[in-house]
Amino acid sequence: MTEGYILNTVQTPGPLRTVYDSIDRGNTTEEEIADDTDLPEDLRSQGVRGLQELGMIGRQEPDYYTAEFAWETGNRDLDFRMTALHNLAIEATPGEWGKQSVVLLNYQYLLQEDIQHLHASDQVLYEAIDKWEHEQREYRPRSQQGPITLNEPKFVNWTRLADFLGLIEKATGREYVVYPDPEMILESLRIATGDERRIAIQEYIDWLQENLLLIDLTGERDVPAPFARTLYNLIREEKIKLVEYGDAGVVRLDRSPRRSGMEKDANSIEVIA
Repeated sequence: MTEGYILNTVQTPGPLRTVYDSIDRGNTTEEEIADDTDLPEDLRSQGVRGLQELGMIGRQEPDYYTAEFAWETGNRDLDFRMTALHNLAIEATPGEWGKQSVVLLNYQYLLQEDIQHLHASDQVLYEAIDKWEHEQREYRPRSQQGPITLNEPKFVNWTRLADFLGLIEKATGREYVVYPDPEMILESLRIATGDERRIAIQEYIDWLQENLLLIDLTGERDVPAPFARTLYNLIREEKIKLVEYGDAGVVRLDRSPRRSGMEKDANSIEVIA
């Protein structure tokens, strides 16, 4: 079967979790999934195909099976979302982009260009993203009908999926705030720091690139403002702090005021909660 394109496949992300949980409970055939979930055929199909495109289920005829979560955090919802992002990240390799890399590349553009609010129907924005992905990232997905272009329906579907995965937050209607879920980012820091509970900020950015998100430092070693806002709020809530440790270069949170918990020449993140 030719791999689909997730922004065509998934218009309603909710069934992804419903179908995954059903299969994980032992409902492994089409008929069993239909009986267990009571989802309409269209939503059930979106769930099954979307999970396949996210690498979260496989199939040995006639049975589906679930892939293991990348991490076990004790929060099943978080495990599901982080595993989906992890599977996207490990396939998002420059020069050899996976077909579903669009999910993370769209987000990388928003972070890189300091876009903190967006509208799902913003033609100027999605056309700029499409051009950047083709020309700057050489990402050119294709279907059986030819090259795939990021248009309004696909971008609307992306916003729904990105909201579901915790990358953006719905404000109202089709308006969204670019604000990664603080709980997910805190958990990623716990995983990345391990027993040390501390990591150089550049090393954490590298870890995210490999495991969760496409993100780069901007300007003069600044964490992009939309992502920095989540880190800042975690500092304010005394979940993490920025410290100077070792000889790694100083990294700043773009457009964030100084406060307690942020050392002047900080280069590392320390997890304290």
